[in-house]
Amino acid sequence: FDELPDLFAGNEKAVNMENAKDSLAWVNNMLWEVHRLAQDEFLLRTRAQTDEWIAKVYSANHETTQTREGRLVTSLCEDVFSLAGIQLRTIRERLTRKSDALVLAVCLIFSQLRGRQLSERDKFLKDLESCCAAANDFQRMSERVEDEVQELIQRSDLSEDLEKLTEDSCGALVSIYSGDAVYAAQKAHSFIFEPIEAAISADLFGPKWETELTHNQLATTLVRTLDDFMGDLETFLDEFMLKKTVDALVAATVVFYVKCLLLRSETHNNNKVPYFNDTALAIERMDGDIKVMKQYFDGLAEGMPALSKVIEKEFKFLTTIQELIRTAAGFSEFDASDYIVFLHKRVQDINITKHVVGDLWHLVHPTEERAVWELTESLEKNLIAMCPPDTSRIKHDRMAVPGLRLDETLAQLCIGSKRKRPVVAGVVEKMVTSMKNNWAE
Repeated sequence: FDELPDLFAGNEKAVNMENAKDSLAWVNNMLWEVHRLAQDEFLLRTRAQTDEWIAKVYSANHETTQTREGRLVTSLCEDVFSLAGIQLRTIRERLTRKSDALVLAVCLIFSQLRGRQLSERDKFLKDLESCCAAANDFQRMSERVEDEVQELIQRSDLSEDLEKLTEDSCGALVSIYSGDAVYAAQKAHSFIFEPIEAAISADLFGPKWETELTHNQLATTLVRTLDDFMGDLETFLDEFMLKKTVDALVAATVVFYVKCLLLRSETHNNNKVPYFNDTALAIERMDGDIKVMKQYFDGLAEGMPALSKVIEKEFKFLTTIQELIRTAAGFSEFDASDYIVFLHKRVQDINITKHVVGDLWHLVHPTEERAVWELTESLEKNLIAMCPPDTSRIKHDRMAVPGLRLDETLAQLCIGSKRKRPVVAGVVEKMVTSMKNNWAE
């Protein structure tokens, strides 16, 4: 009803019962409208208050400290949930135990916390120590969310639907915090590999590595540096996060080694002579390097059984690279196409596969680079049918830690390559354009 019905309908002595029913319906509608407007106002104020205190907490300076066990933490978790706890308790005290407005307000607060975390995560990841502290903070925050929701449900009398809505909202926030905790722990690898890259990348696969460093000293330097950092990581992180960081170190080691190898192809400007003075000796050096690196991680796997699968997966790619080099140099009885298939199964991008295979041939048998490129092209339909492009893994994946995705690293190398390849004009340009659409930042 747009206006109040006439209760007496022109007769001031007798109530018109039909109109009286309409009047009651009108009053009821007005009360619901008042309730709705009040609820909307309540939620708007809740949003404004939450935005204000979340912004202050995330913009504050959180000093890193150590727990008794040596774990690195900041006050971020306590600062967020001391205020969130106060707001949640205030809302719960002002509303009835069955109120849907209670659930809506809680979901609103969780949504705002999630949005702030999505936009602010990376500001906490400045160096090794801050990554470790952030990993611990985010993990504790995920646990606090679950605690707050359990307390809310226990102290309320929500319907099954409202309880599920609350748990779903909680789950979305927990998922963000937990995922970001793992991300932070694995992001630490980039700061660990900075001194490694500075120390050995200039010589790795160079003449000195091939002829003078006969005991795989560069690979030994790599694992000793990792081991030095492991002492800190074991102190700074809990057992679960430590395992996630070590998983990242395995992947980062393989990415680093392959990247250094392929960059040598980029600087090799001779299309007739191999890059290495003695390809057989270079393969021997690679065998030794891989053995040193794998043995180190195998040693860690004794205390982390699940690490063995990660090692097997990541180092399998190095084995594939080795076998392709052996095949290119004429030291293998197997056909190149077999190992091209293995390589493509891992990268799942036909353009990356072509570039990497071409780079390996350019290093050890440059006069056959065009032939192997054409071989890879002849396999293209079968390779794509066998391993269709996985577009879900391509750029803009928030949880993809930079430097850990082998396919992304290889794509960036291909995109940045200036080397002229012995293929039909225009082919490489089209491929690079395609890769840029998928991988360029």
